[in-house]
Amino acid sequence: MLEEKKIQELLEKLDRYELNALERIVLANDGTVQSLLSVIFRVPVKVEIIAQMVCYNNLYRWVKLVANYNTIEQTVALAMSVIPLEGNSKDFIDGLKEGKLGIGQLLSSLGFVTKREILGFYSDNLSFARVYRITGNKIKGEGKCELLITEIFPKEVYKKIEGK
Repeated sequence: MLEEKKIQELLEKLDRYELNALERIVLANDGTVQSLLSVIFRVPVKVEIIAQMVCYNNLYRWVKLVANYNTIEQTVALAMSVIPLEGNSKDFIDGLKEGKLGIGQLLSSLGFVTKREILGFYSDNLSFARVYRITGNKIKGEGKCELLITEIFPKEVYKKIEGK
């Protein structure tokens, strides 16, 4: 019953915006967005760090998610994350600072079981976006994660693939 209530709340939040089916799927996804976008765009989507800095005991990270079509790169999303240094697993923070993996991939590779809580959505003529919190614990051993992510998706890019 609880899951049904969460789904109904999610649908009500999404219904506030004019979204097509693909936009609804992207915004409602509770798995790694990088994997979902790779399926949608039919090529591996890579995470490229734009900037990363530590300030006020938080790691701030700006990235773009890029679909590579041979020699053509297409930015399919932008994301900004706020990760508190305190309370998060050291190997998670170290992995983020290293910058080789997307957040979802890193958490999975470190053995975290995560929960994503969608906090809000936004949509206009140019983009659609979401804000969500990830929390989790390691399957084996000690370790926790908690972070906040905002993702922005350019509508023009998604319109090109509708119907393919």
